[in-house]
Amino acid sequence: MADTATIFSAGESFRGYTIVKLLGKGGLGEVYLAHVPNGGDCAIKVLYPQAAKDKPEYVKRFLREAKIAMSVRHPNLVSVHDVGHDGTKDVYYLVMDYVQGSDLRTAIAFGGAMDHHEAVRIIACVAGALAAGESFSVVHRDIKPENIMITGDGTVKLVDLGVAKARGTDSLRTMQKTVFGTPNYISPEQAIDSSAVDERADVYSLGVVLFELLAGRHPYARPRTKDTLDFLLSPEPLPDIREFAPSVPVQISALLQLMCAKDPAKRIGSVAKLLGTLAKFGYDVAKLEAERQSRAAAQAQDFDYAAFVSAPANNTLSFETQDAEIREFVQRLKTRRLKKRILGAVLAVLVFSAAFVALAFLIVK
Repeated sequence: MADTATIFSAGESFRGYTIVKLLGKGGLGEVYLAHVPNGGDCAIKVLYPQAAKDKPEYVKRFLREAKIAMSVRHPNLVSVHDVGHDGTKDVYYLVMDYVQGSDLRTAIAFGGAMDHHEAVRIIACVAGALAAGESFSVVHRDIKPENIMITGDGTVKLVDLGVAKARGTDSLRTMQKTVFGTPNYISPEQAIDSSAVDERADVYSLGVVLFELLAGRHPYARPRTKDTLDFLLSPEPLPDIREFAPSVPVQISALLQLMCAKDPAKRIGSVAKLLGTLAKFGYDVAKLEAERQSRAAAQAQDFDYAAFVSAPANNTLSFETQDAEIREFVQRLKTRRLKKRILGAVLAVLVFSAAFVALAFLIVK
């Protein structure tokens, strides 16, 4: 059971870091914003002493997450800088990058479906981070909107390697036939035995997240977990994204089917191959990131993420926000979409008029 009192107080010093404030707390621990000695901010995640004693298996996961994260470095992956046990406070701690932003769950909740260019950019960034992990034989096993952060300028950050595994060193591998991950996003093979999965499981989960970004809704989530798993283990394929988002290009629709093939042998074999496929379709990560930076530079004239990155979310690295900020964000998004629909309708009328005039000219002639 969680301690009722917080572990740190504002202004307190911990291993050279200065605690600023509590960011969030859960049943097993807390996350704090702290100042780094040489300047800047970081996030410090600590386990409750009693929780560590009651759940030694979680301590293993906690330490394994840090060990893996400290080995993998990528611009789209939250970096871990220090981990260990502090005898003075009797806590296991983890020091990582502080991400000033909100997760994709919040983005979907307040913004709905995304433009396919932006949705693919986000997935490509996450795939890049996962590809860096692949070089260390790391499989994430818990890709979901809550574990993908968006900063104020639209930078994508993958967080939480708590159920990741490195082939040959997975401390949970002894638990064969055990399922880890989130039912709405795991692959069929992961639903049967998480210890035996490879990179293709992450490709499947990325596909489900991409579908959700494009449609603004999950492709097959059911009210009961059992029903979700029943669909997952059935031969029924992923729905066609164009049933929910007709403007999505056919190649993205086909790509989703390949990413979420129920049979892993028919699925795209790795996130590195996924990035190669996206590049063939014209979705080059470097180009997409350059476009994002251009949009961020012009954010005063265009929509960006800054209006909602401080919104409260399930993620413990979120900032507080005011309801007015959320309302302003939603209103700007609605206005932008309305303008697009009006422009599309005007263009359609112009095209129809031009075609009618051309047909009439041919008939008269």
